[in-house]
Amino acid sequence: MPDNDPYRLTRGPAHEGGPRPEPPRVGRALLWLLLVLSAAANTVTSLAGAATAVSLACGLVTAASVTGLVVLRLRGRR
Repeated sequence: MPDNDPYRLTRGPAHEGGPRPEPPRVGRALLWLLLVLSAAANTVTSLAGAATAVSLACGLVTAASVTGLVVLRLRGRR
């Protein structure tokens, strides 16, 4: 059945009214766990006076997990 709606921008199966895809909840939960653990490790290494490389590595993992959560959030809004 052709769709003659002149205001519709796309005509793909995502706009057919079917169920929306389920968001990746396992990945989001793992990213939150990684965020909490890496932020705690970053705090401990900073306060304990550990090597700068260890604290920097924990900070990078924290930043990467925040970036992953933002990407998942933005993809889920579509």
